Amino acid sequence: MTADPLATEFIAALDANDADWMARLIDPRGSWWVDSGLDRSCGARGHDPGTNRAWPVHGTMNLCEKVELLRGIRTRFPAGVRQIEWNSFGAGQYTLIEVDGDGVTSGGRHYRNRYAFVIEIADGKVLHVREYLDTHHAVNTFEGRYVDRRGVAPDLVSEDIEQVGQGTDVALAFAAAIDCADTDAMRAISTADSVWWGDSGHDRPRGDRSAPIETDPRKFLVGNARVHDRAAVLPQLRSSFSGGWSLKPWRVFGDGSSVALEAESNGTRVRKDGTTKSYQNRYCFVLKLSGDKVASAREYCDTLHAFDVFGIAP
Repeated sequence: MTADPLATEFIAALDANDADWMARLIDPRGSWWVDSGLDRSCGARGHDPGTNRAWPVHGTMNLCEKVELLRGIRTRFPAGVRQIEWNSFGAGQYTLIEVDGDGVTSGGRHYRNRYAFVIEIADGKVLHVREYLDTHHAVNTFEGRYVDRRGVAPDLVSEDIEQVGQGTDVALAFAAAIDCADTDAMRAISTADSVWWGDSGHDRPRGDRSAPIETDPRKFLVGNARVHDRAAVLPQLRSSFSGGWSLKPWRVFGDGSSVALEAESNGTRVRKDGTTKSYQNRYCFVLKLSGDKVASAREYCDTLHAFDVFGIAP
């Protein structure tokens, strides 16, 4: 199924930096979510932190309130900021749109984020927006507030997985292989030449989709790596979590050739210096399918939180 035209129009309005246009498309009862960096509690699903939210990583916010904030784009970006759609698909009420951002801030910083938007349409309006982006790059570009504050989210609760459209079983098998750190299962569900991408913080070139395939196992978590290579390091990553680690999908939708899977993780990781940190990331995996196998995977998650817990300095 192609993307809902209203969802693509919404991104076009965002790209045009036109808050009035966006306001005409939204349900005022809706919400806009962005993950919350080091303060995991503020980004918990269904929780609106209100005036206590950090910025630019803010958790759940009312749609009207977020659109009003976007009226200030020209203050932050005097020449505007692009939000260029390059991939989209949908199933049911959900549309996945991948976007490249590009702009220069008033302070002269180049902002080139990469996004996966999950947009829910209801009754001819945009109802909910979930914006997955490189939080590390965002926080290191803008002058934010509360971005150093830390917090832990509540434990995950088991729930039924919402499945819409086609290809969802393949995506769930992919997630299960990650959850179990099962190298063989991951390789079995993926084509031999499949590539797994993850964003790269302030080192923007390394996270380009066209960047060379990484061959150093120490660097497989950032940029492009073969899925079969990254699968080999899953057990080692899993073993660094004391008391276990889990990845729980909660929504998956697809058109048979592409699938979006939203998931949450929970675990406690032992770092090289002996300290422990809670790892509670939120993900949107965008998978391209070839029959019943994964031909490519793009992993959008909270990079600020991930790099902090894993001790990565991209």
